[in-house]
Amino acid sequence: MGICKYNAEGYYDPTAYEGIRKADADARKFKIIYPTGFMELNLTNFFPCTLDKARKVFSLIRKYSSKEDKQRLLHFLQGLENGYAIEMMEFAEKAMSYPEKSVEYRKYNSRFKEVRRLRQRTARNIELFVQGGNLNEN
Repeated sequence: MGICKYNAEGYYDPTAYEGIRKADADARKFKIIYPTGFMELNLTNFFPCTLDKARKVFSLIRKYSSKEDKQRLLHFLQGLENGYAIEMMEFAEKAMSYPEKSVEYRKYNSRFKEVRRLRQRTARNIELFVQGGNLNEN
């Protein structure tokens, strides 16, 4: 289900469309305000990230973000990991429906491995974030 440019009666409604689109984009942003400036992350583009990047950004989040923001980030990461798990199962099922040496099997098996790598990286991001603690502070 996406955002539609037309209202329920079928008329073009760009004002509502742009408002919802911008609100949705703002919900995917994570802003960290620290003494010398701020950092704004687009969650869908930034995560899953490498461990080096995660260590740097999580230390800033632990120091300068509110408890609600930390919980929102954790919820986002857990949802991302669950989404990857579902995708993995779908690609595995599709791959198994083709003969092992076929082009389709290799395609879906490759996609399965890619999504598995992203899920593992997301799980390591969650582990690093939770391991650092401070989720109950602020």
